[in-house]
Amino acid sequence: MSRSDPIRVNYFDALEKTERVADRLFYVAAALSIISLFVDKSTPVLYDVVLTVFAITVLGLFGVGLAVRLYLTPRAEDGRRRDFFGSACGVNLSHQQTDGYYNNEFTDPIKRMAAQVFENSHFSKAIARRMARTERIKFGVYAALWLACLIYRRMDIGIVVAASQAVFSEQVVSKLIRLEWLRTRFETTYETMYNLFQSKPAKAQFSAITLDTLSMYESAKSNAAVTLSSKLFGEMNDELSKEWEQIKAVLKMQT
Repeated sequence: MSRSDPIRVNYFDALEKTERVADRLFYVAAALSIISLFVDKSTPVLYDVVLTVFAITVLGLFGVGLAVRLYLTPRAEDGRRRDFFGSACGVNLSHQQTDGYYNNEFTDPIKRMAAQVFENSHFSKAIARRMARTERIKFGVYAALWLACLIYRRMDIGIVVAASQAVFSEQVVSKLIRLEWLRTRFETTYETMYNLFQSKPAKAQFSAITLDTLSMYESAKSNAAVTLSSKLFGEMNDELSKEWEQIKAVLKMQT
């Protein structure tokens, strides 16, 4: 299914690139924190260089993290919301509009909004599941190394502390927990919307459930602060689009 998504190109791509920079800075800082333990303090020049680079890396990670949380993520999500509501209500809230991103035939704003939340959750839960596989493997490797450091009695306590700091950081354990939580929220959103279109309740109830579920979906993304992979979206797009067409046919989602 052909899609044009300037929101992702202009906003989310920059967000993902900056997040990759943050990940690299984290790995550099983690490595330097361990290297500093082995540098001979009797060579102060080398020791000072390692600590200086470590300090700069930590400050860089702090600055990049603030940029992601307070500027790039809100900017991207604001753009996505404008496109979402503009598409649902048939108005242009921005000059940057997606084409073929939302695929349903409803003309009523609430029904169209419900279908868009349904479609979003269908894609989001699948991508989050795939991302979680990678994060579980990464966590498993880090956890195994950390346990090895902890169990080996001759291991320097400084290395154990440095390893603990890396494993229980925002880029490893915290990210996995937030991603798993977000995945369950996407799955809940999907099931709620599926049951909504299947049961076809009265208009007032349909509207209330739609708005409540939309709020839950958006708040979950905001609280988790996890950006879904555009690479996986591209790889899974055709398959998920076919599944979406099948879902619409089964539920008879027509105007």
